Amino acid sequence: MVKYTTPTFSLTVSTSVDLTDATNVYATFIAPGVTITKTGADLDVSEHQVDVFFTQEETGSIPQGTLRIQLNWTYLQGGVAKRACSEIASVNVTPNLLSEVVS
Repeated sequence: MVKYTTPTFSLTVSTSVDLTDATNVYATFIAPGVTITKTGADLDVSEHQVDVFFTQEETGSIPQGTLRIQLNWTYLQGGVAKRACSEIASVNVTPNLLSEVVS
């Protein structure tokens, strides 16, 4: 990921998981000193994939280096609330020569 851009992360889960049955989905991104958790309108959830949208301000706030990513979701099973999560993935965050928000 390049700082100050507007990427969409497409995160895929196992085909045994149907995220359209989830009651809540959270995508958490962690780098040193920064935690961003996206939910609701910041996500596009389909059966086995979640697309996560970022703003220039958000990517600009993430330090250069490794960004760790994980999905968490809640669902009902037999009337009981359950929670599950994906494996932790990571991407490299690289600088942008134009280090500011542009329109």
